Amino acid sequence: MKSRKLVSLILAVMMTVMLFAGCTSQTAQTPSEPQKPAEQPAETPKADKILKFGGTGFGGLFNPIMSDNTYDTYVADSIFEKLVTNDADGEMIPVLAEWTISEDKLTYTFTLKDGIKFSDGSDLTTEDVAFTYETIAHPDYNGPRAYAVSSLKGYEEFHSGAKDTFEGIKIIDDKTISFTYAEGSAAPANIQNFMYGIMPSDYYAFDAWEDFLALNEKPLGSGTMVFDSWEPKQFIKLMKNTNYWDPNSAAKIDGVLLSEVPDESILSALQTNQIDFAQIPSSAENLEAAEALSNISIANFLGNGYTFMCFNTTRPKLADVKVRQALMYALDRESFIEAQYGKGLASVGMAPISPSSWAFPDPSELNAYKFDMDKAAQLMDEAGWTMNSDGYRYKDGEKFHVNWLVYTDSSWPGTLSGMASDTWKQLGVELEIELMDFDTVASRTMDAAPGEKDFDIYTMGFSLDIDPDPTGALFDDDAFVAGGFNASGYKNAEAMKLVKAGKAEFDTAKRKEIYNEWAKIMNYEIPHVIIAYRSEIWGINNRVKGMDLGTYRTWDQCLKNITIE
Repeated sequence: MKSRKLVSLILAVMMTVMLFAGCTSQTAQTPSEPQKPAEQPAETPKADKILKFGGTGFGGLFNPIMSDNTYDTYVADSIFEKLVTNDADGEMIPVLAEWTISEDKLTYTFTLKDGIKFSDGSDLTTEDVAFTYETIAHPDYNGPRAYAVSSLKGYEEFHSGAKDTFEGIKIIDDKTISFTYAEGSAAPANIQNFMYGIMPSDYYAFDAWEDFLALNEKPLGSGTMVFDSWEPKQFIKLMKNTNYWDPNSAAKIDGVLLSEVPDESILSALQTNQIDFAQIPSSAENLEAAEALSNISIANFLGNGYTFMCFNTTRPKLADVKVRQALMYALDRESFIEAQYGKGLASVGMAPISPSSWAFPDPSELNAYKFDMDKAAQLMDEAGWTMNSDGYRYKDGEKFHVNWLVYTDSSWPGTLSGMASDTWKQLGVELEIELMDFDTVASRTMDAAPGEKDFDIYTMGFSLDIDPDPTGALFDDDAFVAGGFNASGYKNAEAMKLVKAGKAEFDTAKRKEIYNEWAKIMNYEIPHVIIAYRSEIWGINNRVKGMDLGTYRTWDQCLKNITIE
């Protein structure tokens, strides 16, 4: 998930200069899209070892169990360390601990490595591991990670407050801890539940939940970076953890400066060395422009995620699947992709599974909802929405009106909704587009409690886990809560039965069959529409070495290997 409200690049650069004297101070240009590099060669940056990132979306949830967007997670993952992580191929590897799994595949036992310390010098023990996961199960927990513990033995009793101890978590000694899942909860994806940063129990101890949340902007972990400062809408400053517990794998750079840079200014900021690396908005024109810059290299790979449109199915008109399908037939996604990204950098989405996954279904078995105004009109008629002489459709005296929340931090939601306003008007739909920042969209959709979600339609991007299990994500009935990812309110018992079956199956071929059936249901019901699968384009300054990005590898996972020349 990405994007938050932006400030100007000039302000970000000014703050960069104040923070690090070694950074350049050229005033950035803001070209119109597609971005065009200036003809003058870029100046050589002064030597420093501060890695400078440009992007948008920092919301202040710098906490591994509370972060709810990609950029806050980048920060948290730089400061905190996990029990396990993934390698470039998506395979699980140890970070803080080695692990074993019981024969019944219900108990995971972790043994911490020797000498692990938090950045304040205190020891990291299994008390901290238990605290982290028990906090996710706390009765007041309102973050997006509940699925990481909800299948553990004794979760309901602990979460409800009926018991003070969590039966599924047992500390064996200072270095050994076990997690036991409830009967019937064995799943190959369970190992991914241990990919969240471990928090120091003494530092984060709380009596009131508000006390815990107050530390979101003052993180402390065991990672290669430590938190220094944050100016909302401007920058985040991280510095090297000089007390890192493993000197042989400590960071080789002095820090990371993450500045708010709007999408339309990314290329010029890269060209003028104001930032070292950033994700470039995907388009053929931007890729061509980036490749023309002599001071950067390009990483271009399929992203592990998609963009989506969410229908609020608790609204009566959008609870009708024929209406949702009609709106999709009346949305020309192929033209949108051509206009927004160009050829070769995105494709029409059909299933809530990444094309890079082994579980991706056969596209021929899915409906691409190709642009078809006649089909859209037929479905609206069948749903009882008839065209009136004023050009709009009515049912029982009600005009078909929907609102669409569009965040302006990135261009693609505006492009898509703008195209829809034309074709949906032809269909007889009155569309109200509400422009706002990302934070406001999130507050009215995912963050709001059921019954308080104030929208008909919204669009965002979503990053996927490596395993295709959708538990806790957009299509999970149980994620329809305040702070959960499922804002649609859609529930389907048959689909959830398949989700649970796929999660519990250890045979990959059988899992693929299960997820194919699940994908077909979601493709027909479309409570969330998968708009597009996109390639990611990253620009990396030539002075930066060791940043080997890929579908399953993010820049924060490369921090131990990055050097700056």
